[in-house]
Amino acid sequence: MISKKKLGLIIIALAVLIGVLSRSFSIIPNLVGKIICGNNYMQPVDGVVGDVSCGFNTDMHLIALSIAGLITGIILVLLSKGVTK
Repeated sequence: MISKKKLGLIIIALAVLIGVLSRSFSIIPNLVGKIICGNNYMQPVDGVVGDVSCGFNTDMHLIALSIAGLITGIILVLLSKGVTK
């Protein structure tokens, strides 16, 4: 079984990786947007083309997921050290 500390470190690493990749390259947000929105992704709305064309802003959701992952990982690491109870 994997320890809380290792699981927390893995979650932190994945959260940072997703956050950096999502802000540096548009590969992950585009993929998520295409999966969730289908053919409506990046279609013009009121003459403006953007990633909120189907009502889903992939960049903001991925960064929120990264922050939630960081917080969860930090909590797991702290719990493994017995700092918080």
